[in-house]
Amino acid sequence: MKKFLLAYLTLLGTLLSAQITLGSGTTTGGTSTSVATVPWSTYYGYSYAQQILLKSEINAAAPGNITGLKFYLGSSDSISNSNNIVVYVGLTSKSSFSSTTDWVPTSAMTQVYSGTATNNAGVVEITFASPFAYDNTSNLVIAVDENKAGDDGGELFYTYTSGTNKTLYYRSDYTNPDPTAITQSGTRSATQSVVTLVGLSPSLLPACPTVTAPAAAATSVSISATLTWNAVGNATGYRLSVGTTSGGTDIINNQDLGNVTSYALPTPLQFNTQYYYTISSYNGSGSSAGCSERTFTTANISCPAVTAPAAGAGGVSITPTITWTASQGATGYKISVGTTAGGTDVLNNVDLGNVTSYTFSSALLNGTKYYYTINSYSPAAVSSSCTERNFTTVCLSVSAFSENFDSVTAGDWPSCWIKVGSNGSAYTQSSTAISGPNNMYIYTSSAAAPAVVSMPPVSTLQLGTYRLKFKMRANYTAGDKIDVGYLTDPTDASTFVSFGTIYTANSASVVDNYTINNITAPAGVTTMAFKHIGPTGYSILIDDVVYELMPSCVEPSLLTASNITSTSADVSWTAPVSAPAGGYDVYYSTTNTAPTASDTPQYTGVTGTVQNIPGTSGTVYYVWVRSNCSISSQSTWAGPLTYTIPFPPPANDNCSNAIDLTAGGTFAQNAVSGTIVGATNTPALTASCLFTPTNVGGNVWYKVTVPASGSLTIETDAASGSPLTDTVLSVFTDCGTTTSVACDDDTGNGNFSKIALTGQTPGTILFVSVWKYSTATDGAFQISAYDSSLVLATNEVKDAKNNIKVYPNPFNDVLNISDASNVRNVLVTDLSGRLVKTIANPGSQLQLGELKQGMYLVTLEMKDGSKQTLKTIKK
Repeated sequence: MKKFLLAYLTLLGTLLSAQITLGSGTTTGGTSTSVATVPWSTYYGYSYAQQILLKSEINAAAPGNITGLKFYLGSSDSISNSNNIVVYVGLTSKSSFSSTTDWVPTSAMTQVYSGTATNNAGVVEITFASPFAYDNTSNLVIAVDENKAGDDGGELFYTYTSGTNKTLYYRSDYTNPDPTAITQSGTRSATQSVVTLVGLSPSLLPACPTVTAPAAAATSVSISATLTWNAVGNATGYRLSVGTTSGGTDIINNQDLGNVTSYALPTPLQFNTQYYYTISSYNGSGSSAGCSERTFTTANISCPAVTAPAAGAGGVSITPTITWTASQGATGYKISVGTTAGGTDVLNNVDLGNVTSYTFSSALLNGTKYYYTINSYSPAAVSSSCTERNFTTVCLSVSAFSENFDSVTAGDWPSCWIKVGSNGSAYTQSSTAISGPNNMYIYTSSAAAPAVVSMPPVSTLQLGTYRLKFKMRANYTAGDKIDVGYLTDPTDASTFVSFGTIYTANSASVVDNYTINNITAPAGVTTMAFKHIGPTGYSILIDDVVYELMPSCVEPSLLTASNITSTSADVSWTAPVSAPAGGYDVYYSTTNTAPTASDTPQYTGVTGTVQNIPGTSGTVYYVWVRSNCSISSQSTWAGPLTYTIPFPPPANDNCSNAIDLTAGGTFAQNAVSGTIVGATNTPALTASCLFTPTNVGGNVWYKVTVPASGSLTIETDAASGSPLTDTVLSVFTDCGTTTSVACDDDTGNGNFSKIALTGQTPGTILFVSVWKYSTATDGAFQISAYDSSLVLATNEVKDAKNNIKVYPNPFNDVLNISDASNVRNVLVTDLSGRLVKTIANPGSQLQLGELKQGMYLVTLEMKDGSKQTLKTIKK
């Protein structure tokens, strides 16, 4: 009896211990959207996840039946919104998922559970409907499909890191995937759920550990690599072998590491070398068997990090010292230096030895850009693709300079021009914004850190007899500002001192010309600079910078135009410090071509600082002014100043002066010309573009009597040679009323306007205002009022005497006339009544290929004075 009881207890203990747990710990995903979903998602509405458990990880004692699964989470966590699951289990030869669509089909698995999952004190146990037979030779795949909408506030299940791409999952708040015919792409991961396989007996020997780093076949691994792995449940220690060949142990030979889960290699490895390693576990019963050999390849030796000079530094000594930080494993460094990118004409891969600085033994050239690269090396490796850097040596001081940036490569800098410090950005850009083809671009990203650009050093700043001239323009918006001054330390932007005037750009289209006369600076200062001071986030353009000796005859500055009328403008300027004895010469032109010595100024000897210049409406003028110091001494020309003479305001810019329009039969019959000057959409508009018909300064007024038919069309169109392209029409019942009949912006041809009225009271006078929209250019236009009923009546006239036909109808490009001998003119109008073509003394073929597709009215004016109108269709 005792023997039977002992055997029974032994069997019961075996049955109770028949389970294998993979993974450990209490790590969860929480509310992170970047972590994997296993065994299913408690943070998304729906999910489907598959995970592969390797045979070596399961480490069962023998084949057996899996009767259930256990998953783990916090004992008080609720999964009530994520508990409708279907579970599949299958055997697989896969060790990982090869792609995001590499799902194991449900046809290759067995559905082992469908129902509601519950959390029982931190354990979710899934009991299979029927045991699943595990053969202990294959890998195992577990798939869980969760189908209940809603979530439980985060990913709650405990997980651990296993091999690369051993999990594949899909999750969504809106789409519930169908595992039996899944079309969605999933996400692969190395995260797996802590899981217990109920029913399998563990082997007495420990399983192979799962390596977590380096990744399988990893590259660019540090030569002082650290290996990490997951703990094996029944292991009491681990062993490591490392070699330079498969199965090799020439680096480490089955070394006992003790009961740890990481190991830092004590001796640095070789660069660019592939290593093979195997980690096994052991306990009192023996060692794990068949553990996979993995590989990694070490990184190449790293490039040294240069610490000085700063990248792109300027004003560097002609015997500079280059410094860098040591690279791990380096036994020496090599340097190449050239005067061109990639060049080695100064130093060609010179071995410096194991140092971290180099001082040039021979002086470099002043004002020259040098390109250099430093590489590290060891006995078995040389760094590669190290960044080439550059610096520019300090420039020799000059007495004067001139720079227009035109010969400088875009993105680069001319010699001896330097962006000081790291604030903002500045460079030469391809642009014709000022004088082309290049200019200097300066940008400030922060008001607290404006960009500073230094100019070539000069030796004459203390003399007070030199001046600085430059042109500038805003790149985006008016109000951009530049300060001009000097640097007490050419390498430190914080030492900027202003000459005293801030220069503000007028607009992004107007070029400003500035001159700073009689410049002075403290003793020892040689470097002037531009400082961009805003607005933040914008940029300014600089061009044609000249530092020169003050001429004996100084030109005027700051040319401006005022009192611009339709016939003239006043041009004024600022006199130089010493007014010229002979006054000023003024030259103006309608082309932007500066005057030469052979050009005669229109005005000479102007004694004041203002000159009235006549002009023609709608014309652009360019003006230059110079000082006339004596018969033999004149300054350079200042300018050009650019302005436009406007069209005169129309006399009928008030409805009380409205011009009479006659309502004809077509647009062409009674079209008249008008001119708009200055009127825009500045009056108080309503949503329908109507406004009170008061004098808005430049709008043009007409009045027209409604014909007997009560139908009236009012239309504007382009005038030949006019720049005006956009009108607005408003119609009112009487002068000064606030009640509008209609308004139109651009129903007509292009942006011109057209209003068709019907049902109006015959004999009523309507007032029509024409004004230009928004920023449209001033100019002439055509306007016409016509009676649509007259157009239709004419179209239907059929003179019994005229039996002329036009054919084919519809036609392509050519319309034939059956008898053209009695036809004096052919008029072609569109259905709106607009005359689109006139052909005098036509032949039997009318060439109409330029007409657009549609219906047209062809009116034949006969030599006897009669007319015949026919409807035709252009295909």
